Order: sequence, then structure tokens, then C-alpha cells
Amino acid sequence: MSSIRSDDTEPALKIEDLEMSYIVRGTPREVLRGVSFEIQPGEAFGLVGESGCGKSTTAYAALRYLPSTGRITGGRVTAGGRVLTDMSNKELREFRAREASMVYQDPVQAVNPVLKIGQQVAECFEIVGHSKAAAKARAFEALEQVRIADPGSVADRYPHQLSGGMLQRVVIAMALASEPALLVLDEPTTGLDATVEAEVLDLVRELRAEFNAAILLIAHNLGVIRTMCDRVGVMYAGRVVETGLVEEVFESPSHPY
Repeated sequence: MSSIRSDDTEPALKIEDLEMSYIVRGTPREVLRGVSFEIQPGEAFGLVGESGCGKSTTAYAALRYLPSTGRITGGRVTAGGRVLTDMSNKELREFRAREASMVYQDPVQAVNPVLKIGQQVAECFEIVGHSKAAAKARAFEALEQVRIADPGSVADRYPHQLSGGMLQRVVIAMALASEPALLVLDEPTTGLDATVEAEVLDLVRELRAEFNAAILLIAHNLGVIRTMCDRVGVMYAGRVVETGLVEEVFESPSHPY
């Protein structure tokens, strides 16, 4: 696959009639039912809905981070005009390494507990082509960029030695190593206290402005969506039941849910 980035005149992410099932005891159980929405380059799109409605599953299916029991049974996903649902595993790895990044709900699950922070952040830069020396230097810069005041000290620690808010910043730094065109944030402030939550969201706003990345923000908190996003999609029982500008959907919703 070419290393040229996707076409930024196309939607950064476009999901069309996506259907997905999990295989449970040999029987397919449908979890996504015709999900459709798109995100333009530089746009922040929020996905809201109750627990279990399919928000995170939509994101995982779109980037094809599904477990072995997950099956996309219909629809199409494109990013920058390229069809993700048709990509080989090799093409997907290249795409995820260079064009799309995901920040998971629980940062503890996104890092290796036996490697120091500096090694893990530097590895993200090595993957996109930097030498070991350059990757180490870029790792320190990335930690500074996410407002870590003493990157040298943090880089020399293990994940269990960091607070939840600090570890979430580290994970964001790792996600930004490739300067992705698409950044998926799955409940990035879950488990953080209000002050740290506000700091992390401020950081995301700044990084969005700096990198012009399209953002898919998954959240339960409607206040977070309202302050962070341009448009919003409301999910219910595996479907997107409404989309529109944040102000319009919040002030004049058309769907009873």
C-alpha cells in the first residue's frame, strides 16, 4: 500500500449502513443496524447514547479493531476516500499506524505494564519511521505537548506509578505520534475527577486546532459533547436515530429518545 495519506478533500470518516454482529454460541447477534454518519477533516463529531447502545462498537468496527467473534455483515466504511472494509490486514496496520489513532476508555488497558513510559511513547515514533535516537527526542517533546511538566521523570516511570489523568495524557501523546488525520476518543475522561477532566478536554481542543484532525468523540456526558463537538449523532439500540449540529439537536431534538 502507498504511504501517501488519504485525500483530505474526502470525509475523514464515512460510515454507510454499517451492520455488525457478534457470534454467541454459534449464533449471530446483531448489534449495529444500518449505522450511517460522516466526519469531515478538522470536524469534531460526538456520538452519544446509553450504555450498550453500540457507540464504542461502532468505533471499533469502523477501524476494524473487532474481536474474533465480531463480524461486519453489511455496509461500508471509508476514510479519506479509501475503503477500510476492503483493506487487508497489512493495509489496516499501515492505516492505523499513520492515519488514525484511538484513545481508549481505560488508559491502563492501552499501555504495557512492564515497560517504562518513555519506551512506549518512543516506540510509537519508531513505528512511523524515526530512528531510535530521534524517537526518544520526539517522545520527550510529545510528553511536553500534552502538558506533562517533567517529561524526563515521567518517561522513567512505569504505568502503575502515574495517576489516571497523567496516564490518559500519555496515551494521547502516543496517539498523536503519527499526527493522525482521524482521532477516535472513547470516553476519554471516564474515571477522572472534574478538574482533571476539564484539563484533558482543554488539551484535546488545543491539539485538534494544532493538527486539524477529525475527531470522533464517544461520551455519555452531554455537557462534554456540547462544548467539544460541532455535530452529534444519537444512538439507540444499535442505530443512529438522529444527527445534526450540536445546538440544533440539543435545543430541538426530533427523536423522542
